[in-house]
Amino acid sequence: MAVLKSETSKEVVCPKCNTKNSTKVSIIGIYRHLLQIPFISGGKKGISICLKCQQSFDLKNMPSTIKLAYYELKETSRTPVWFYIGLITIKTLVLIKIFTKYL
Repeated sequence: MAVLKSETSKEVVCPKCNTKNSTKVSIIGIYRHLLQIPFISGGKKGISICLKCQQSFDLKNMPSTIKLAYYELKETSRTPVWFYIGLITIKTLVLIKIFTKYL
């Protein structure tokens, strides 16, 4: 897992301590790996943490205001290329093997 993007939302109010501008929303990228080499992206998930009272929410339990900030942040985050480095390496090795056979 890797944090793809994180920001403290200015409009979101923490539902527990009612503090504005203290909720940090993060997008976490999940990847599938083999022998610690990432092969393919496993999707994205979101969490939010209040920096004052340390209340955290996962995507299922987020209030609607925090969920809206999560979806806005998710639209701007991209899956990194290194999530697919194992797959790219295997494809490259297969192509090299195929092309050296015909040369």
